[in-house]
Amino acid sequence: MTAENRLGALVERPFRLLWIGKTTSSFGDALMRVTIAFAVLSVGGSVTDIGTVLAASTVARMVLLLFGGTLADRMSRRLLLVGSDTFLLITQAAVGVLLLAGRPSVAALTVASVCYGAAAAVAKPALAGMVPETVSSPRLQQANALIGISRNTAEILGPLAAGVLVATTAVGWVYLLDAVTFLISAVALSLLKLPPRRPREHTGFFADLAVGWHETASRSWYWIVLCGHSLWNLGYCAFLVLGPVIVAREAGGPTAWGLISASMAVGALVGGALSLRWRPRRPFVVAHLGLALTALQIAALSGPSPILVSIAAGVAAAAGVSFVNNIWTTAIQRLIPEEVLSRVSSYNVLVSFTIAPLGYAAVGPLSSRVGESAVLILAAGCVCVAVAAVLSAPRVRSLRQDRDGSLHGWSELDKPVRPTTLTSP
Repeated sequence: MTAENRLGALVERPFRLLWIGKTTSSFGDALMRVTIAFAVLSVGGSVTDIGTVLAASTVARMVLLLFGGTLADRMSRRLLLVGSDTFLLITQAAVGVLLLAGRPSVAALTVASVCYGAAAAVAKPALAGMVPETVSSPRLQQANALIGISRNTAEILGPLAAGVLVATTAVGWVYLLDAVTFLISAVALSLLKLPPRRPREHTGFFADLAVGWHETASRSWYWIVLCGHSLWNLGYCAFLVLGPVIVAREAGGPTAWGLISASMAVGALVGGALSLRWRPRRPFVVAHLGLALTALQIAALSGPSPILVSIAAGVAAAAGVSFVNNIWTTAIQRLIPEEVLSRVSSYNVLVSFTIAPLGYAAVGPLSSRVGESAVLILAAGCVCVAVAAVLSAPRVRSLRQDRDGSLHGWSELDKPVRPTTLTSP
């Protein structure tokens, strides 16, 4: 096997630099999942303060996501990613110094969390639009899979590393380590050279925002899939909320839930590895059938299932989620025009995840009223209905993929007439 076959998309220097940058910053993100809670507690904060700090990041991200997507279509995505990394480098370094100096506060951590969310609102749509600029078309799915695998690996190693560092050093040092990951990412992306993008007509920011909405709303198949993903997220909230409670009560305590969580991490890596090589003939159909595996994982909680069944279901479900994420992302990057890709991708995140907080808030009260089993059955039903809704769209079923990754099968190009011209003739 040649080096080119072994490394795949990594043989292309622009993508290799992007991958190095995002892998490093993903590890930094994973560090923070554990560190933030201990940082709040270390400055005298409460459990409520932890929730406030975490919520601040999520709110900032959701509020600014459409702004970030529009900005990423108006200017250099590479510069936006470098700027986001530099901004977080300064933010995390400042918090780390304050923590080590013994002069932090919950307010400072909340501000830093808002900064984190704001930077993510810019970086995520910029990354979605930038990956196709760094790799040849036949390797696009592989490139997305490699980014997904590195992110999933970081989500396994990052919390472990954070736990060890918090226990053996001080929380401030973890923030400084996070700052270093953003420094490495910024340097790698600064070295990345890309061909110039097509010239654009100068239009107002809000006009560009309106075009992004039009490009999203005019694709009925896209809306059906987004609504399906949103309903899936609503149903899967029940597993994330009730899972730890039920498993800890009936299957041996927190250790059992840790095993299930670890199995899901392994499954995510399996799904990513599968998408590295496999290009299904009907990408949307196969991917969303994989997403339906999560219904089995939810159902396993509703009865006296052995822990090994729950572990196996966790591997299968996480593999399905990882696989559909890679297939969906790659297809969107091929089907949506490059000049509006970041805006359309921002609607993808916004519609898919905005309803999730409602699910998190409703699971507890609903399970107290009707019982945990009823909620789990309802949640599994949501997952099945979500998948069925996606597969009901004719274009979802008719889309075909060749071995080189090219997509076809639609009777006409899915490029609606736009109210505003974006590129020069």
